Amino acid sequence: MKLVISIFLIVFLLAISMTIGSANNQIVTFNYLIAKTEVKLSVLLAILFGSGFLVGWVLTGIFFLKSKFKHSSTKRKLDKLQKKYDEDIANHQKTNLTNTN
Repeated sequence: MKLVISIFLIVFLLAISMTIGSANNQIVTFNYLIAKTEVKLSVLLAILFGSGFLVGWVLTGIFFLKSKFKHSSTKRKLDKLQKKYDEDIANHQKTNLTNTN
């Protein structure tokens, strides 16, 4: 369900940006750090929206992978500690059984 809502939201945002972009056919001067270019406003909006979308996905992916690796590392440590705990409990029970006999 979450995936469907996400896809719907993305399609909705793309439709809105295309609608806004098609209504803006005027030429604007885009001045960036090393040069300036004259482009249609709709093209500039599409480029900036697309690049922002890609940067957002890359950053989200980096943080997602980072948390996945941390989770798997923590899970391995927990499994290792659980195994050691189970062995200690078994040894303790074995010791108590031999002491009572």
